[in-house]
Amino acid sequence: MRGREATAKRYAKALFSLAEEQGRTEPVGQELGVVVEAFEANPGLGESLSRPWRAAPARRQLVAAVAAELAVSALVRDFVALLAMRGRTDHLREVLAAYAALVDAALGRARARVRTAVPLTPADRAALAAGLGRALGDGPVVLDERVDQSLLGGFVAQVGSMVLDGSLDGQLARIRERLATG
Repeated sequence: MRGREATAKRYAKALFSLAEEQGRTEPVGQELGVVVEAFEANPGLGESLSRPWRAAPARRQLVAAVAAELAVSALVRDFVALLAMRGRTDHLREVLAAYAALVDAALGRARARVRTAVPLTPADRAALAAGLGRALGDGPVVLDERVDQSLLGGFVAQVGSMVLDGSLDGQLARIRERLATG
């Protein structure tokens, strides 16, 4: 897995560099996300591209057709075609994550993975992002929200290695610990 991430980072840096030259870092990231979703929605596509007997030009042609159907830019189309030719389309999810990290770093924002017991309202989402931004002290925060029905209530936010547990489960665990230690 570590090798995949390192490879994905190299590809993401190359794509970011080209997108930065064009002044299109965020749109390119969004288009790459569309491609990743298309690949995940059609597992047969990824399987077809991973077959060793499929020639590199045929893989490139197939991916170019998919990219044209998705109406992504020439940069993203050519990038995904390059991944296909090199047999790296199975790295698309990791490339997207590495690319998003580069965009976030360039824009001075942090990305928080948030698990909530129920979906957040737009007002709650904005308040949580603002509160996390103040707590981190380094600019805006983008929330990657996921509903986790195993939580009794509240949220758990993770930004990098920092975890902020505002869940009912976490509060009960802390009370239990205090009672046990006296």
